[in-house]
Amino acid sequence: MRVLFLSPPQSDKNFPSLGIAYLTSMLNSKGHQAFLHDGANSSISEVMSYLEKVSPQIVGITMNTTNRFEALEMAKIVKSKYHLPVILGGPHPTLIPDQLLKNYNFIDFIVRNEGEYTIVNLINALEKKKPLDKILGISYKKNGVVVHNPPALAIENLDELPFPEWKFFNLKNYVAQTEYPKEFQNSFYGSIISSRGCPFRCTFCSSGNFWGYKIRFRSAKNVLDEIKMLYNLGIRFIVFNDDNFTSNKKRAIEICKMIIAEGLNEKMGWQCRAEVNIVDEELLSWMKKANCNMIEFGIEDCTEEGLKWFKKSHTHAQAKLAFDLCKKYKIKTKSYFIIGGDHETKENIKLKKRYIEELNPDVTTASILLAYPKTEVYDIGKKKGLWDDNVWLKDCIGEKYHSRAPIYTGPNLSYSDVSAASADILYWWGKKKGQFKFSDNFKIALKMLKQGDFSKLVVMSLAVLRQKLKI
Repeated sequence: MRVLFLSPPQSDKNFPSLGIAYLTSMLNSKGHQAFLHDGANSSISEVMSYLEKVSPQIVGITMNTTNRFEALEMAKIVKSKYHLPVILGGPHPTLIPDQLLKNYNFIDFIVRNEGEYTIVNLINALEKKKPLDKILGISYKKNGVVVHNPPALAIENLDELPFPEWKFFNLKNYVAQTEYPKEFQNSFYGSIISSRGCPFRCTFCSSGNFWGYKIRFRSAKNVLDEIKMLYNLGIRFIVFNDDNFTSNKKRAIEICKMIIAEGLNEKMGWQCRAEVNIVDEELLSWMKKANCNMIEFGIEDCTEEGLKWFKKSHTHAQAKLAFDLCKKYKIKTKSYFIIGGDHETKENIKLKKRYIEELNPDVTTASILLAYPKTEVYDIGKKKGLWDDNVWLKDCIGEKYHSRAPIYTGPNLSYSDVSAASADILYWWGKKKGQFKFSDNFKIALKMLKQGDFSKLVVMSLAVLRQKLKI
C-alpha cells in the first residue's frame, strides 16, 4: 500500500519527526511504499500539495498535546477532501484514544505507544481486508462502538528496527538552539533516539506511559552506525533525545569510545540529557573526549519539599557535584526548573534563583508547570475540580493555560504569579549569560498574540520589563 505520514506545520521546529520516520522505514522494509512530509517550516496547504503529489491510499498523522488541533485540522481535510482513511499516532492519541475517536468522526484508527510493528500489522490487514481484532496496540470504531485492542508488547531488541527514513527531511528547515556550539551554527542538526523508556515517575511527566517504565537500549554499535549515517547526510551536530542517555554507564562510555575510534569527535558535536545522580568523573571524561558539548539536567526545584513533590530521585549534593564535574571537564550544562506545584511559593521562587546562581548552568529554563494527560499533576488538578477530561477538547487559551495545556499553580500562587516568575527567570539568566535575543522573544510574543493569549503576554512582558529596569 501507499502510505503517507504527516506531522503538523511548525515554524520553529528543532528536530525532524523521528517517530514517523521510523514507521516510514519500517513499512518500506516490509514491501510497502511509505512516504513522509514533516511540517517544519511548512503550511497545511503545502502539506496537502505533497499529499496530492504522492497520492497515498492511507494517511498517518503524528500528534502531541501541543499541536493536537493542527493535527486534527489536517485529519479533517484528508478525510473530507481526499476521502482517505486516517491513522493517528503519538503521545496524545496514545494517552486519550477514547476521547478522540468518540469526538472526531474523521479519525479511523489510532496506533498506541511505539508503532513500528503495529503499523505493519495494521496496513497488512487493511490491504488484505482482514479482521482487526487480533492486531495489538490499535483503537478504532466497529459498528459505531470504540474498540481498544490489547496493548502491543514493548520492542525489546531495538537494534532490529531499521534506521529512520531521513531522505524525506529537508535539513534546512530545522532551527538551531542558542546553546549549540558556534562552530556548528552553519551546519545541519540531527537527533537520535538511542533508548526507549524511563524508570522514573516524575509528577509532571507522561513519558513512562508512552514508552514504558523499563529502559530498553540500542547497542553502542547500532548507535554508532546511525551517527555515521547522519554524518554522511551532512549533519555535524546531534542531540540524543533519550530521557536519560547515561542511565547505562557502560554503554554510554562504549558509544564515546567508538565515536573517538572513528575520528568523529574531531568532526561532530553532540549533547544529551542525564540525571545528576547518574554521572561521574569516568563517564564525563569520556563524554568530553567524544566531544559532548552539553548535558541537560532536570533539576526542577531547590528544596527537599519540592524535589519530593515532583518525585525527583536526586539530592542537592548530587546536583552540585554533577554541575561542578561538568565545569571541571568543560562540558556545558542546561538546567530545567519548574514553576508551580503544591509546595511552590514566592519565597521558593526566590530560592530557585539563588540555587541557579549556585549551580551556574550555561543555560536554564523555568517552565510553567503544565498538566499533561495521564500525569499525576493532571490527576491532582482533576480531583480538585480545576478541570475535567473535556479540557482536551478546548483551545486552552488564556491565563489558566499554556502551550494548549492547563497550568497547575498549586494553592499558594496565582496564574499571573507563575507566568511572571517563569518569564522573569528566563530573561534574568538569559541576559546574564548573553543569550537573550529580542528576535526570539518577538516570535514568542507574536505566536501568543495569534493564539489570542493576550493577558498572559502582558503579564510575562511586564515581568521582563521589571527585570530590565530592576524594579
